[in-house]
Amino acid sequence: MHAICGRNLRESLVPVKLVVLVMMLIGLTGCAREVASSSEEISRVAHRSEEPPYIAIVNMVDRSDQRAAHTAMIINASQRVIYDPAGTFQHRDLVERGDIHYGATDRMVDYYERYHARFSHFVHTQKIYLTAEQAERILRRTEAQGPSPKMFCTIHTGQILKDIPEFSYISVGFFPENLRRQIAKYPGVVDSYVYENDLEKAVPLN
Repeated sequence: MHAICGRNLRESLVPVKLVVLVMMLIGLTGCAREVASSSEEISRVAHRSEEPPYIAIVNMVDRSDQRAAHTAMIINASQRVIYDPAGTFQHRDLVERGDIHYGATDRMVDYYERYHARFSHFVHTQKIYLTAEQAERILRRTEAQGPSPKMFCTIHTGQILKDIPEFSYISVGFFPENLRRQIAKYPGVVDSYVYENDLEKAVPLN
């Protein structure tokens, strides 16, 4: 389940040093899922949104305790993409490289959010409007990140943001809920939520 991204290791119960050691060992296993579409394929599906430049942190939130269980990010810069680190999301109309899905039209963004919403989880999106330069820097930094191994969705999203001066205040960690709370402090965040109640909808694996 997506909970593997951080929720099944409780902050209050697991010593920090132990968490770091476990994560280092996981990272050494080389379990990142590598998908490397060609530049030609990416150019073919590139989508430029009419919205102003922005990023949107996408949180998959457990309804039982209201805590985020997975972190992803939508980036609207020179083109709009969906960054789904350590995720398994795929769609035939999107082209993927290094956990980034290219071709993120309005329809695909809506599909992505609804893909993660189900009877047990809802999707909380935190949108932040930026300058074109800021959004482009985040896009380029994300493209340089590469694929993420299991449980590193929040670590890598946080590292990307922290490298940008506007988000240098972020404390990088493994737990999606911690990042969600930090993003909430950024001035001008626009919140949106997606709820679905399909009991036959399985929770996507991370």
